[in-house]
Amino acid sequence: MGQRKIQMEHGELKQMTRHRMKQEAIIKIIKSQRLRWAAHVTRMENTRTTTKITEWTSYKTRPVGRPRLRWVDQVEEDLKRMKIVGWWAKVEDRQEWNRIVEQTKTHPGL
Repeated sequence: MGQRKIQMEHGELKQMTRHRMKQEAIIKIIKSQRLRWAAHVTRMENTRTTTKITEWTSYKTRPVGRPRLRWVDQVEEDLKRMKIVGWWAKVEDRQEWNRIVEQTKTHPGL
């Protein structure tokens, strides 16, 4: 009986590990797509609605407490973890930016 229980637990462990690896892979894909979209929006003309919304800042007083994270804050946090500085300028070089986006999928810190 004891041997069968160990095998069952091992099988469950393998399944849980496989499930967790899939989740991590999906999260990295989402983060890489977010970086790809950030570059796309950054290269857009300033007259586009998407660019206006992304760069918009509120002049209204904010409620007390921790400020809510913006989409750009999450992008900058991911790039900071990857030790990439000056990303606004790097966006213009599409080959370099595509390399950064591909690194996101395999970077261990994300």
